Amino acid sequence: MRNAILIILAAALALLSPAVGRAQGETAVPFLLITPSPQGLGMAGTSASQPTTDAFATIANPGQLGIFSLTNLFNASTYAPRTDWIPQFHLPDLTYGVTAINAGYNFRELLSLPFNLSAGIGYSRVSLDLGTFMITNSSGPGVIGYFHSEEHSDSYSFGIGFDYHVRLGLGFNFKNIESRLSPIGTEGEKGAGSASVSATDFGVLLEVPMVKLFTDLSGISLDVAPRISPFLDLSFGYVKANVGDEVSYIDAAQADPLPRTAVAGLGIEAGLMGKSGKSDWKLVSFRLARQADDILVVRHEDGTFEYQSGLGDIGFWDNVVLGKENNKVTMRRGWQVQVAEVLYLRGGTVESPGLSYATSGYSICLGGLMKLIGLITTGPVADESWVGFVADHFDLQFHTATYDETHSPIAGTRSQSLNLVVKGFSF
Repeated sequence: MRNAILIILAAALALLSPAVGRAQGETAVPFLLITPSPQGLGMAGTSASQPTTDAFATIANPGQLGIFSLTNLFNASTYAPRTDWIPQFHLPDLTYGVTAINAGYNFRELLSLPFNLSAGIGYSRVSLDLGTFMITNSSGPGVIGYFHSEEHSDSYSFGIGFDYHVRLGLGFNFKNIESRLSPIGTEGEKGAGSASVSATDFGVLLEVPMVKLFTDLSGISLDVAPRISPFLDLSFGYVKANVGDEVSYIDAAQADPLPRTAVAGLGIEAGLMGKSGKSDWKLVSFRLARQADDILVVRHEDGTFEYQSGLGDIGFWDNVVLGKENNKVTMRRGWQVQVAEVLYLRGGTVESPGLSYATSGYSICLGGLMKLIGLITTGPVADESWVGFVADHFDLQFHTATYDETHSPIAGTRSQSLNLVVKGFSF
């Protein structure tokens, strides 16, 4: 049995991306720190600080659910297929997968409100399959059995959204986390190598449409052409994730902390906006995002630990606003170029103490393609056509991203997902 445990521990250490490498000696269940969204991963994992319709974004920041529910009814996303983790090691059983589903509703018309108020609920499952292992007896040769090792997190989300010139989303994730490394302990330990713990995330997402705010308050039009105007949106995200009890497998006295994490980030997107039917249409845009992450666990020399409060070692002005680095905080920087809501190209870099790597990715979206078809076949106003109806209310998105760093076991790991969005209807 000892051999099997050693294999599991070696695999558990190897599976981690450089982004969570610092957590290996500090926390339990570090799989929670893997970036779940291929869309966000393409921009260096900055999902917590920029609004998106990707269902996986709620895992990174539950405040996304509040913003999403202001204008959308439903989204669902899944890995297609599951990611082969650390493919350089050729371990076919070692896979990572995510599934998420969210639903929301805007109560403005129902309650006759002078502002937009919405609520959303969601569910997601993140799972890491470590594979099937042999059980051997140290007193003699031969295999006496097999067992399957895996870890997963089931998350139930709730968010509220508010829109009055600016958009604000608040949300919570309630997680049930299971870690099943082995069914039995080592020769000197009795019990199962399994653990179960609950945790919560709290998230805030704020979006400020600067140009729209100016035109709404001043009444001055900034159109550069008929039905085309510039836009400039700023965003801010804050998350406190994985708040809960310690994790113990066999000996409660040797419990390890959850990877409690503070996240703060800023985003900016600028471009040209048009109209397609009843909906806005981003014709071209460029986005930048910066995000600082800190694992709020401090280990002492005697093996004990404590949690930091607030933002931990993150200095909002120095790290988030100015982009300065320090020896305790992970800095993420991402960019995105999009054309006609059809094609999105992304890239980013991550700088962590002693670690650095790059990511890249792209997306292709059916909703933008339908808007283009509507423009070509029926002209700018396509409200009554089936093409316009589909473009206004549905979108099917394909996202993919890759870890590009060449000096890490995670290099070359690729993830991809499908995301379905049903937008709000006007009756």
